[in-house]
Formats: sequence, structure tokens, C-alpha cells
Amino acid sequence: MLKIPVFMRIIRFLLFLYYKKERQASNFSLKRAFPMFILYFILAAIFTTICVNLGVDSSVFAPLKELSKFLIIMAMAAIGLNSNVIQLIKTGGKPIAVGATCWCGITIVSLIMQHVMHIW
Repeated sequence: MLKIPVFMRIIRFLLFLYYKKERQASNFSLKRAFPMFILYFILAAIFTTICVNLGVDSSVFAPLKELSKFLIIMAMAAIGLNSNVIQLIKTGGKPIAVGATCWCGITIVSLIMQHVMHIW
């Protein structure tokens, strides 16, 4: 659950940067820029929370939880297989540095929060 707020902040920041860049162009559309899977993810989280609070046993959602883990792994694999490392290196070090910085930041914040919550 900790990764969701961090992920949402990153998405919000990236959307801001994209909007700032595309704002100069006249054909910017927030609907095109916003990844719809985020909206579906939020709706699924709200639906699950409401159902559990209304008394539905959380074990009902266990198969969906396993399915979601599988699908997120497949999505990450698809992103990785679709990446052109040579083109990324030719583009320069900035994209790699931004990705590495985000990865380190998320890792550090996640570990700190796990320590604060006495999970780790």
C-alpha cells in the first residue's frame, strides 16, 4: 500500500511536466496524457475498501490479488522488452539519471516507511 502514494506523486509530477511542455502547443488534451489504468486502479481500490467495510470477507479478493500481481509483472516485463536500451543510451545520460534517481528515491522512502511502521 505504501507504493501507491509514492507512485501517484511521481505520476502527478510527470503529468505536470508534460502539461507544462505541451501547454505551449495548442493541441494538448489531458484525456490523452492521463493513463486511464491509474483511474481504474483507484476505482478498484475504492471498490475493495467499500466491500470490506460493508462486511465482505477479504478472502474473496485473494484470487484477484494474485491475478493483479501476475498482471503487474507481465506489464513490467512488456515495458522492459519494449525498451530500446541503445536508443536510451544515445539519447544521453539524463533519462537514465532521472530513472535511477526515481528508483533510489522510491526505495529509500519505502524502506523508511517500513521501518516507521515496524514492518522491517
